Amino acid sequence: MRVTFIRHGASEWTGGSRLCGVTDVPLSALGTEQAVRLAHRLAGRTFAALWSSPLVRARATAAAIGIAIGQTPVTDARLEEMDLGRLEGASFADLPRGPGTFRDRWQKNPGRVRFPGGESVDDVVRRTWPLLNELYGVHPDGHVVVVSHMFAISAMLCRIFQIRVARFRTFQVDVASLTTVQLERGGFRLLGLNDTAHLEGLAGADSLRAAILPK
Repeated sequence: MRVTFIRHGASEWTGGSRLCGVTDVPLSALGTEQAVRLAHRLAGRTFAALWSSPLVRARATAAAIGIAIGQTPVTDARLEEMDLGRLEGASFADLPRGPGTFRDRWQKNPGRVRFPGGESVDDVVRRTWPLLNELYGVHPDGHVVVVSHMFAISAMLCRIFQIRVARFRTFQVDVASLTTVQLERGGFRLLGLNDTAHLEGLAGADSLRAAILPK
């Protein structure tokens, strides 16, 4: 099965200081244009299925793509972004510092440390991986599009490439990017990573590189 992971277009919080996980923030005007660019990029190609996170920024991105490729998006909560719990909407820079604080524990062991009242990257791996296995069972020879989020895509890539979740920063996952992987029983191939060629010349797009929480 070939999978193209797509991070949704820019939301109204993208590029700002607020942490956004499952907070249901819509696409910004730029994000809407990015979704259109994604749709044009994929138009005319054959895909077996289109799956999406149910969060509105992902659904809106998937809807634009679905029209272009002739697929109705299927939503699944397992593709949602990592739940940041009580830190949703907070600024990481404003979090307390010092031994034993969440910030200290996250910096020492990112990926396995759970956000207060929320999830860890490791938790996201555990909820997304069964879905990928299900998709493989249905479309072993097909090409599936999955519209999701930065942490969620990074988590799935860590699992695919058998990388420790603490190294999720290995993968740059910008808004409206394409990452394509060939999955086979017992193996995998990375065919494209963080492809944003379709955003070339789009004003404001270069300023919204993936914002991954500090080390």
